[in-house]
Amino acid sequence: MKRWKIIIIGLFVTLLYSCQPTLYLPSSPDASQQQQLLEGRNLYVSHCSSCHNLHFPKEYSKNGWEIQLEKMEYRARINDREKQLIYDYLTAQ
Repeated sequence: MKRWKIIIIGLFVTLLYSCQPTLYLPSSPDASQQQQLLEGRNLYVSHCSSCHNLHFPKEYSKNGWEIQLEKMEYRARINDREKQLIYDYLTAQ
């Protein structure tokens, strides 16, 4: 009986996890811009998710993201180039 409870709980957790929305993958017809957007996404995921849950790009306006990135620049230990790449990714959609 205990094993069935564990299996059911495991299936439930798997179902919940699979229903979570994921961050969008940017696409651009320009290969150079596409690479920069992907780099910005990777920086966003690696630097920001180490301390807190990630916000979806549409949660803030362009101005809102600019403010958030200014606040977090020091804590996330990102330079101006990385901040710009992250900003471009977050506001591209």
